[in-house]
Amino acid sequence: MPDDVVTDISAFQGVVSIVLRDGEITREEKRLVIKLASLLGLDENDPKRIYDAIVTGEKLDGGRVLDKTEQLRVYSGMFQTAYLNASISEDEYFVVAYLRLMFQIDDDENDAVINAIHDELEEHVEKNVFQVVEKGLDQAKDVVDGLVNRLRSILPEGGQKGEQD
Repeated sequence: MPDDVVTDISAFQGVVSIVLRDGEITREEKRLVIKLASLLGLDENDPKRIYDAIVTGEKLDGGRVLDKTEQLRVYSGMFQTAYLNASISEDEYFVVAYLRLMFQIDDDENDAVINAIHDELEEHVEKNVFQVVEKGLDQAKDVVDGLVNRLRSILPEGGQKGEQD
């Protein structure tokens, strides 16, 4: 399988590896991992199998290839889930940033995702509260953008799988 192909398995394995980098999965990170498994449509046994592979240092191949539309849907769902968490940490934003990098979501695509989240929230949030929500969403976007740049600087050769950009 070419390196630039992202599968449900590789996306999940990458995110779980990110949340495990400090040796533990917080309650909030676990919530994001569960949401990701749902967004990816993983079978009920896949998350445990993937987690076990990470712990033993095994890299799993295969899985269902995610096309760009599905990658954007998953990224949007994860961004919104992370953002709507009242006690979001940098680690949770790091997961979102990692997915943006893994899915190679450019600035225009990212702006479209953020605008869609903005529009959806605007429909469901009372007008007098929406300005706070809107400002927070802009701040969340800035945090994720900054973390994407940090990730690029620490991952091999600037990419999630060692490829040249």
